[in-house]
Amino acid sequence: MPRFSLPSRQKRSFELLWPGLLSLVLIGTVLGLAFSGLFSQITDLNPLRFLNNSYLWRLTAFTFFQAIVSTALATLLAIPVARALSRRPQLPGRRLFLQLSSLSLIVPTIVGVFGIIAVHGRQGWVNQILGFFNSETNSYLYGLTGILIAHVFFNAPLLTRIFLETLESLPREYWRSTAQLGLSDRDIFRLIEWPGLRKILPASCGLVFLLCFTSFIIVLTLGGGPSTNTLEVAIYQALRFDFDIPKAATLAMTQLVFCFSILLLGRKFIRRMPLSQTEERQIRRFDADKPCAKIIDTLALLLMALLVLPPLLATVWKAITPRFFTTLSESRLWDAALTSLAVSLSAGMLSLLLALGLALTLRSLYLPSRLGGESYAGILSATLDFSGSLILLLPPFVLATGLFITLKNSSGLSLLAPLLVVTINALMALPFVLRLLAPAFEAAAQKSDLLCNSLDIRGLNRLRLIDWPQNRKSVGLALGLAVALSTGDLSVIALFGTQDFATLPLYMYQKMGSYRFEDAAVVAFVLCLQSLGLFIVIERLVSGKTIRPFSRTQHQTSERVSHGI
Repeated sequence: MPRFSLPSRQKRSFELLWPGLLSLVLIGTVLGLAFSGLFSQITDLNPLRFLNNSYLWRLTAFTFFQAIVSTALATLLAIPVARALSRRPQLPGRRLFLQLSSLSLIVPTIVGVFGIIAVHGRQGWVNQILGFFNSETNSYLYGLTGILIAHVFFNAPLLTRIFLETLESLPREYWRSTAQLGLSDRDIFRLIEWPGLRKILPASCGLVFLLCFTSFIIVLTLGGGPSTNTLEVAIYQALRFDFDIPKAATLAMTQLVFCFSILLLGRKFIRRMPLSQTEERQIRRFDADKPCAKIIDTLALLLMALLVLPPLLATVWKAITPRFFTTLSESRLWDAALTSLAVSLSAGMLSLLLALGLALTLRSLYLPSRLGGESYAGILSATLDFSGSLILLLPPFVLATGLFITLKNSSGLSLLAPLLVVTINALMALPFVLRLLAPAFEAAAQKSDLLCNSLDIRGLNRLRLIDWPQNRKSVGLALGLAVALSTGDLSVIALFGTQDFATLPLYMYQKMGSYRFEDAAVVAFVLCLQSLGLFIVIERLVSGKTIRPFSRTQHQTSERVSHGI
């Protein structure tokens, strides 16, 4: 079979180097400013300072402890739920259950926290129900318990998505073999399901661990005091309340070192398992009819429903109060909504442009690196790919801290605040957007690269005629996700926000801080509608066709995002 010469391939493959290099320069500039600010405030890099600092030890120990326990609880719940959904594809209400569970992936964190307080707080639904039986649980929410409940609320559905996609991708003939061999439920899990799940556990659990390790809003709201502070919250308090910049820089660098170690360790243990099906048959899990399986599945689904659904329902229920229309008439609410809209759309577009640049260049480097071309092609490809995940090393507040330190003496810092909020939110969404776009563009290149070479379709013509039609759905999903994530962010605006520059999450947090929970419920309702509405509308418009919210394409988002982070 005739083959193209390597120089011709390299010429066409490297024609789109500049978008990724431009994205890399922009990312490097922001990171460089942040690092310079952090290092400028640390005069003594002696590791013994950390070893002799009991305060740092306590913060670090609790940060690791709550992240480990949160990840373990979310994983232990997600596995049986994913197994239940996998072996019961015809379960009544299964699709609705998946859609409602997926809301916790899109709902802003501050809204989810409000719903959790409405259910588990002192005046929450749990205590109200127990009050009918002359019993109370008092205040169990604030502290480690509340942090764990919130982390499991947000991360268990994410892991369920990932595990469910993995189980559904197993060859269908496995299930016929289990029936023929008469395998027990324990043997099925040990011999078939666990080997598949084990391959993705490092990547998925590593992602959840990082999310819990760098959690800010949840710990700030539900922590309950200094004894349950994490590194992220301690940085915020050092800057916002004490204005102790050296202390904030030391904490930020400590968190950076640990995040970098976690990310490297997670990437080392990532293993991908190629799966294929030998026949196209309707999936039938013969083990679903066993009494033991029915009991386990019922309990798992019930526990997930009790964890996820009540906070979502409570958010809507709490908003229906006599203060509803009064709060809606406040001008500050709509000013904050417009600010959130402008910030989220700008951050989403910037994140998409950066990810597109990286994805296009990774696609152009894919061919020569696989064919044994220039060695620097593979090195550059790995560098660009890692740069998307590198942002996870600098959680939003650490990045904001470094930029704040660098620009604190600037006379126009207040004017730069919107730009900084947009930029940081864009970078925070970049890892997720890149994990949606890079595989899509790589798959499209495998299908059409030879055709484009033979017809001499390149540059903007290729982007317009080939890439856009094939990847339009992925672009719409990525942009919608980036905008939704930016809409609900509180960590950055908490540092740079002012009375005149406030988004809906900050406005809602201010309401909660002043114990105006009825008003906060209305703001949460508006914020939730804005986040979900933007996600659905943007995906529908960009994709170019009607898409049901949380369709199967969106179900695959969690798995595609987790691979490679």
